[in-house]
Amino acid sequence: MKNKKILIVLSIMTLLLTGCWGATGIGDQLYIEGLGIDYKDGKFIVYTESAVFSSIAKQEGGGGQSGEQPVLVGKEEGNSITMAFRKLEKTSQYPLYYGHVQFILLSERVIKEKLNVVISHLGHDPLIRQTSWIFGTSEDLDDVLITKAPFKQAPLYKVMFHPENMLVRNHSVNPISMQMLFRDGNEPFGSTIIPNIKMTKGKWNEDKDSPHFPNVSGGFVVQKMKPKGKLTHTELLGLEWVTKRKKENKMEIPLGNTVVELEVKGYKVRLKKPVKNELKYTLEVKAKATIDENLNVDPKRELEKQLAEKIKKDIKETYAHGLSIDSDLYNLTRSTYRRSPSLVKKYALQSDSLDSVKVSVQIVHSGSQKYKK
Repeated sequence: MKNKKILIVLSIMTLLLTGCWGATGIGDQLYIEGLGIDYKDGKFIVYTESAVFSSIAKQEGGGGQSGEQPVLVGKEEGNSITMAFRKLEKTSQYPLYYGHVQFILLSERVIKEKLNVVISHLGHDPLIRQTSWIFGTSEDLDDVLITKAPFKQAPLYKVMFHPENMLVRNHSVNPISMQMLFRDGNEPFGSTIIPNIKMTKGKWNEDKDSPHFPNVSGGFVVQKMKPKGKLTHTELLGLEWVTKRKKENKMEIPLGNTVVELEVKGYKVRLKKPVKNELKYTLEVKAKATIDENLNVDPKRELEKQLAEKIKKDIKETYAHGLSIDSDLYNLTRSTYRRSPSLVKKYALQSDSLDSVKVSVQIVHSGSQKYKK
């Protein structure tokens, strides 16, 4: 009798259980992987980039490629960002889902005129992750977003989806996420750099085609969420050495055919004291190097000296380019502000504020060849 009662209770509970009747299937939504935002003639122009979800699953699961992978780009404009997205959603064939956005591409006009508005809006969207990568561009957003990945792969194999891997080597700027932009972009001192996307063509050939590929080149300098200017990769070379991230940079030193690879080990910034009516800093950089090619190479100590001089020159020139747009690219004042806020409020950076740059380079090995004695 007892077992019968238990069976009746379980049967009733089963009837009350809810199922997955309201669940949305994986093929019933359009998954947005990238966003683009422009601002022109008083209107916001929004872009979305999507890929066919099944094509990504095939490649990840080893199912092979069945031809070129399509890229779907949506575009709409409105008086506000919200209105533009709502208008775009009305023309979509599927509901748009923003929980998989991996990068946000901002036009130069947005960075100059509406950066704070746009970032604040995106930051309050519950679906857009603050780990999404942030980029800027002077290119047409249509051209950047519609580009295909090499080898006919899914679009997520482009640099904007994985900058943390690509910007480790031979790039002066570091990747920046929305979270990092919120944190650093609102600091009262120092600068934050949004990587710039530039389209390149003719560097790679795929069969008989010469496709356009997006690449990172220089960046947009921002302070307190306001634009300070745009600098090229060459103008920002010093940031390759003054960085908290591990860097692997190739250098060509005019010593025969020598090509050197350097690994930055870290840097230190020191404020010289006492400070009398000015700010004076010492910047120290340490690096280890290996030599890829050392035909007719000079002795080890001479090469280390020339490497150090080249790095020091890059650091000083980038510092000067920063001052030309009233920016502290090395965040010297930011470090001082945390310890002695009165100093940076009273004194400004000058051309000679970077009083001393000390660089030490150690060559650890040169492949299978030996150094000259």
